[in-house]
Amino acid sequence: MQFNKNFNFKEREKSWYQKWEENKIFKADENSEKEPYSILMPPPNVTGMLHFGHVLNHTLQDLFIRRMRMDGKEVVWFPGMDHAGIATQTKVEQKLKEEGLTRHDLGREKFVDKVWDWKEEYGGIILEQLKRLGISCDWDRTLFTMDETASKAVEEMFIRLYDEGLIYKGKRIINWSPLAQTALSDEEVEFKEVHEKLYTMKYYFKGTDSYLKVATVRPETIFGDIAVAVNPNDIRYKKLIGQKVVVPIVNREVEIIGDDYADPEFGTGCVKITPAHDPNDFEIGQRHNLESINTINPDGTMNELAGKYAGLDRFEARKSVIKDLEESGLMEKVDDYTHNVGFSQRGGEPIEPYLSDQWFVNMKPLAEQALKVVQDGEIEFHPKHWVKTYEHWMNNIRDWCISRQLWWGHRIPVFYDENGNHTAASSEEEARTKLNLPSDAILRQDEDVLDTWFSSWLWPLTTMGWFDKNGNENLDNPTMKKFSPTDLLVTGPDIIFFWVARMVMASKNVKDEIPFKNVYFTSLIRDGQGRKLSKSLGNSPDPLNVMDKYGADAVRFTILYLAPLGQDVRMEIDFEAQDIPSMEVGRNFANKLWNAGRFLNMKAEQFGSTDEMLTESELTLSDKWVQSRLHETISKIDDCLNNFKVTEYSKTLYDFIWSDYCGWYIESLKIESYSNSDDLNKKKIAFAINIFNEVLKLLHPVMPFITEELWHLLNRKDENESISTQQLNKSDITAISQPAIDDFDKIKTIVETTRSLKSSTPSISAEQRLKLGITTSIEVTQLIQSNLLLLKELTKSTELVLNENSDETSIKGVTNFAELNLYVGDAVNPEQEKERLNTEIKRLEGQVLGINKKLSNSSFVDNAPAKVVEMERKKLSDMSEKIEQLKESLISFS
Repeated sequence: MQFNKNFNFKEREKSWYQKWEENKIFKADENSEKEPYSILMPPPNVTGMLHFGHVLNHTLQDLFIRRMRMDGKEVVWFPGMDHAGIATQTKVEQKLKEEGLTRHDLGREKFVDKVWDWKEEYGGIILEQLKRLGISCDWDRTLFTMDETASKAVEEMFIRLYDEGLIYKGKRIINWSPLAQTALSDEEVEFKEVHEKLYTMKYYFKGTDSYLKVATVRPETIFGDIAVAVNPNDIRYKKLIGQKVVVPIVNREVEIIGDDYADPEFGTGCVKITPAHDPNDFEIGQRHNLESINTINPDGTMNELAGKYAGLDRFEARKSVIKDLEESGLMEKVDDYTHNVGFSQRGGEPIEPYLSDQWFVNMKPLAEQALKVVQDGEIEFHPKHWVKTYEHWMNNIRDWCISRQLWWGHRIPVFYDENGNHTAASSEEEARTKLNLPSDAILRQDEDVLDTWFSSWLWPLTTMGWFDKNGNENLDNPTMKKFSPTDLLVTGPDIIFFWVARMVMASKNVKDEIPFKNVYFTSLIRDGQGRKLSKSLGNSPDPLNVMDKYGADAVRFTILYLAPLGQDVRMEIDFEAQDIPSMEVGRNFANKLWNAGRFLNMKAEQFGSTDEMLTESELTLSDKWVQSRLHETISKIDDCLNNFKVTEYSKTLYDFIWSDYCGWYIESLKIESYSNSDDLNKKKIAFAINIFNEVLKLLHPVMPFITEELWHLLNRKDENESISTQQLNKSDITAISQPAIDDFDKIKTIVETTRSLKSSTPSISAEQRLKLGITTSIEVTQLIQSNLLLLKELTKSTELVLNENSDETSIKGVTNFAELNLYVGDAVNPEQEKERLNTEIKRLEGQVLGINKKLSNSSFVDNAPAKVVEMERKKLSDMSEKIEQLKESLISFS
């Protein structure tokens, strides 16, 4: 292996991942005696393609997986894919459409075969894309939700819940996709703001000229009207409750009912009740024992109950109904109206609230235990505020519609006899036994399949082998015994109900055990304008292209650096180039790391390598300081990751590597090497490399490729070894020298103040060497004398003068332990410098005046947050101090 000028990530990332897989570094052993650590991968859809939500989610998971592997634990990350019922079926149907065919032309069995063919050819691309990101799953354990073992678990769970009376068939309003002609889960519905009209119609009292004004956005559903609701406390209509009005066009008399759902402030306060076409109306219908009249076909056209409008698409019917209402004088008025409408995520059409026979799970009995384990802290949420959201949903839980009118998916294991009697069973033979039927009785299986989430909620059980390949149940298998419950689930908060809560319910029902101990809810990624990343908005660059430009390590590091726990991620997007310029953060950091490694390698080649360590007397202040800062950093990182503060983790490492190690220590190392013997330099470089090795190990979980490469190059390791399996060092309190930290901080302060004095004077460059005078205590004087060469070179000084008065022209700086005089000689034009100083003093005095005015305002001091007031006071103190420094410098030029 050669130490090139730059890290060739395009070649080396691929090479290292291949090597990791060959050496089975990600392989877990359930028979190991090591402490276990496990994570379940949220299974991406088999149709899915990598997006930045995946990048964030999987980088987080890989961070903890790699970290715990290096912490000596037996680690397993269970990967897999979801069969994605409607999404996958839609893909295959689109392909058939190009051939002029429909699924009905093929029939169910052949169509399902076609889907399996598609899955084998195209499905699972996303898992290969995730490997490009560098994630370290145990790929031999990959599970597909339609695999035999998973399918057996789904079937078993359905039958158990059916037999327990928790699964039932009933009529309910569900989300319906007219295009796919199937029920949709709430998760498959996307709400968008729509500008429509609010139509106020006339519902006459029979045989009179009096009428109620009833407002609706969906006049095409009046054929299903069964009542008009008013609020029983609305004095305008209270006395009308029990009377009847006539539905316009339909000419059906319906009763006026009193119900709290009717909002006196909305529209006219009168609401048409159509139980078959609105979920709220359905609930009202249940309360008042009203009939439900379905007037829309599954394909979104009007049915025969719509009379002359039958066969029209629902939106075409709306236009015709409006026209007829207006021509008949039955339309009171039309207003503009903006509201949210649900759209199918797959087909893109507005969903239809639809009344149909569906299979449901009674969720309330399952929710009670699942709520308790979160409230009791058995399962912890990060950030914690999601507990309230979880509690609200669980306390108001509704039954789950689990049937879908599709062919791709787990077919519902319910069998019917010729009289419509039914039962849940794993085979016709079992069904006949349960129904007390003869062995030759004819049965038919339910045509519907189960909601995709019905297999997903069993993920903690199926990934760990609830059923084996022979269909045998084994909840006590080695994998479950070792790795269940898992330690962490990383997921988006948008599926806290659809997936997280349901997994808890399923695991408690089957095993009476929680499925995971911690849930980390990821941030939402938004562009610079605050919009969610979306292909339709053109603000969602392809992560693979971004990785090709910056490298996987840079992308991984940047995404964590920008993703604080509980807050959305903001990333500036270059729309034209489909690029994310903020990835420069990670790339620049990777370059800094690489250059530090190259420098150490060059010095090791110059002075030679050794296993001999520096003695206590050979350790300089900078050595003791960097060692102390390393162990402080290790301690802080442990705390960050134990509390899931990943952004703080990445920033802590960034600051230590960029500033402490590269900015201060390596520069100190260069200066000190000038006066050292080669033998001492050899030991110093070995010491520096040892510190760097610890840095690489700390950084490896988030930047696995470049750290692996650097570790091998610097330590001449065999390519079959990996930094992934190296033990992380713990923070050693005895290695932290507070005096060394305090002393080196004084050196840094002097250097930074000197640099600041130079940068504040336009005619002086940062590299210009000038005489520096320092007036300070005896203690600090001794510190400076012990580190004279180091301080002289870091400040770029011609000479250092300690505790001497001089009449030479100087610029003054003050720290909390020393006064600095940067003697400028003829480097500065006195008149120009006086003018500059006076201008700056005047500017600062104006700002001080403004802050004083603000702080003397009792309204501001009493009402502003304490933090804001304190910040203003600090600004005042800092500016006042700066003015005094400038005035002293001004005297020097007078």
